[in-house]
Amino acid sequence: MISQVKAERGRVFLRKLDYWFGVPLLGLASIFRSKKAKPEHFQSIGICIFAAIGDALLASALIADIKKAYPDSKITIFATKANSGIFSLISGFDELVAVPITSPLAALKCMRAHPVDVLIDSSQWPRIGALLAAISRAKYTIGFKTEGQSRHFAYDCCVEHSPKQHELDNFRALLTPLGISPNSMPPINLSKLNGVNCSNIKHPYVVLHPWASGTHFELREWPIESWLELSKRLLGSGYGVVISGGPGDIDRTNTLISLIQKLEHAAPENLLSLAGKVDLLTTAAYLNGAAGVVSVNTGTMHLAALLGRPLAALHGPTNPDRWGPIYPDGKNEQNSLILGPGAKEGGAYLNLGFEYPNNLTYLMDQISVDAVVAALNKLSLNIQ
Repeated sequence: MISQVKAERGRVFLRKLDYWFGVPLLGLASIFRSKKAKPEHFQSIGICIFAAIGDALLASALIADIKKAYPDSKITIFATKANSGIFSLISGFDELVAVPITSPLAALKCMRAHPVDVLIDSSQWPRIGALLAAISRAKYTIGFKTEGQSRHFAYDCCVEHSPKQHELDNFRALLTPLGISPNSMPPINLSKLNGVNCSNIKHPYVVLHPWASGTHFELREWPIESWLELSKRLLGSGYGVVISGGPGDIDRTNTLISLIQKLEHAAPENLLSLAGKVDLLTTAAYLNGAAGVVSVNTGTMHLAALLGRPLAALHGPTNPDRWGPIYPDGKNEQNSLILGPGAKEGGAYLNLGFEYPNNLTYLMDQISVDAVVAALNKLSLNIQ
């Protein structure tokens, strides 16, 4: 078995700190900061996108709708070190500012150094985004009112965050206070992938993304034995296998590669690891060239969908109605299949990502290798 990698150190503690300090500070901000009316004219719009890569991809849809409604406005993206790389694939914005979100004073200084007329905070539950928006020098602020999170007090305008619709539609709702009727998809710029060399793997190939992140990430990952069996069947059917992952996934990916090689005696040109070796742009190029993708629910899954690739999306605790793959035309019936236990089987219960029950139950082993192979074959692959 591959050893588990711990979630980001202090994640639960940091979330508690965010609540203990953030809620009172937002209450104070609401007292001392009077709510402002929407400016009649504005030239600059900022979007705070402080979440993970998947959220960042979905929230980038706001850029296209803002540009259509206000073509002369300057759009500034306030991102983090963790997700800023994905904006190398996104078009339509004018400035990217990396905010040191884990250092609140430095983050505030950064935000205030880039004032905008309208600031939209796409954060759903962290209070740090709301606090930064409140004291950022923006003339007008918009953000979510999320049930149970007590984070909306200091915005000039609040938008209800709904647990009953896909997160893309929640993000789109943030534009309604500006009189925009949003319907755009994330503006992926495929031309950015031109010239990226993906020739060091046997074609056709399938990209596998086994790794999740965040709170209780291990409950959203498919068993390693299943990845091994799937890899064996892919290699035996003539496909190359590419395993993607981030810098934190290097050791686990290397171990998985080693296990696959022992199992199947795969030639080097048939098996490739991207984990920690390439940037997001290169990962996107490999996804874009893949015959198919198999991924747990994570940013890689969303990127594969937005690139229009055939996709088997593995879900357990994550609710696909809230966080499932979305394709460029908004539909996914012809391009992806969602596999995993639904609500009736004990799954699909995550809304914001941390609502795990006390009696945690592992669900991902309910997805069989045969089911994944059948899904890929339905998506026009040919796997024995």
